[in-house]
Amino acid sequence: MEGNLTLSKSKINTFLQCPRKFKYRYIDEIKEEPNEYMQFGTDVHKIAEDIANELIEKENVNEETINDAISNVNYEGEFDIKHHIEGLKEFFNDIYANNYEIFSAEEYILDESDNLIGIIDIVIKNKSDELIIFDYKTGKPRSIDKYKLELTVYKMLLESKYPNHKVISAGIYFTGDNAYRIANFDNAKEDYFTSQSKEKIKENDFEYVDKISQHIYKTIDRNYFVTRKGFMCKYCFYKDHCDNDFS
Repeated sequence: MEGNLTLSKSKINTFLQCPRKFKYRYIDEIKEEPNEYMQFGTDVHKIAEDIANELIEKENVNEETINDAISNVNYEGEFDIKHHIEGLKEFFNDIYANNYEIFSAEEYILDESDNLIGIIDIVIKNKSDELIIFDYKTGKPRSIDKYKLELTVYKMLLESKYPNHKVISAGIYFTGDNAYRIANFDNAKEDYFTSQSKEKIKENDFEYVDKISQHIYKTIDRNYFVTRKGFMCKYCFYKDHCDNDFS
């Protein structure tokens, strides 16, 4: 079974939320209908991707170039996302003000050796060709601890594709609040961006990804997916499926 299912940060997080939810979504392939919050996040990510791709093609990017890229945003959705666009403007200004450049945006990576897959929102590069990963979030700022697993997965993916580049840091950028949460790998210097938290992602974080991945595969092989009951069950898309299975 391990060879048939490639894991991602979303799959791992879903399993940690509730193994039975993981089964419904990824084994039974019962598609969850997108809600307004999911669509909102998709819209902001697409805008960020369009801006980043335009800037990648430019030389000598400055505030005027960024303003021009922002002005080219053509959003026809139903949400009020003006302050998120302003947040993205600040984010891209920060990148170039720190003398970095955009390495890639919305890059799809498959790591066959670790059986992992993912799409990294944006990667930036410093003058030493070292890489920094950022993931966009549209919600309220939260502790970096909540995101260490996905940032660890992203580092594994990126270094599998670019073994000659060292990934020194990874962070979350909260578009609506212009807020950073950053974690450093190894002995990276903390000399970039203003963050309310700069922590370390250590070797045991990578060991945890491997441990939980193996646990997921064993669960699939056993075909025994427990239901993790809790307050959020009543909001779960799969509630009726779960209730019918255990009625």
